[in-house]
Amino acid sequence: MVLSPNGFYALTGGNDYVAYLWDTLTGQVVHKVDDSSRVNKVSLDDKGRYAFTADSKRDARVWDLVTGKYVSNLQYSARQRRFTTAIFLDDGKYLLIGLPSRRINRWDVKTGAALNEWFVSARKGSKPTSAVVYDVGFIGDSEIVSESSNGLLEKWNIKN
Repeated sequence: MVLSPNGFYALTGGNDYVAYLWDTLTGQVVHKVDDSSRVNKVSLDDKGRYAFTADSKRDARVWDLVTGKYVSNLQYSARQRRFTTAIFLDDGKYLLIGLPSRRINRWDVKTGAALNEWFVSARKGSKPTSAVVYDVGFIGDSEIVSESSNGLLEKWNIKN
């Protein structure tokens, strides 16, 4: 579950294969989005334009909060992908996602195309040499930052 910055909306997803956008003042469902499997990640755009939902199998989608219609389905070749965090850029053009496999990806919101990929550092001497991306963020429109299970805060420049 995630709350909008003003607290007026909540986005939930669960084992019933459905994501719900709730009006927290009335307790009513604003939008209901059906999925093909358990919804295990949800995120809201801080500006109230988009929502992100990812299921336990293959679908990771961006949808319009006003209309409730899908905008894009993220394009990746893996049979399934587990997401640990997701955040929209303030201008609504990009979605930044962290994964438990050291990966950070930047996606085009309108097309669902992957634009960039970064890997957080693994802690030296750790076995296995991996890290879970706990959180990601944009610094303006030219840098990203991450926090991961390696205990490091890392920063990268975005190259368009």
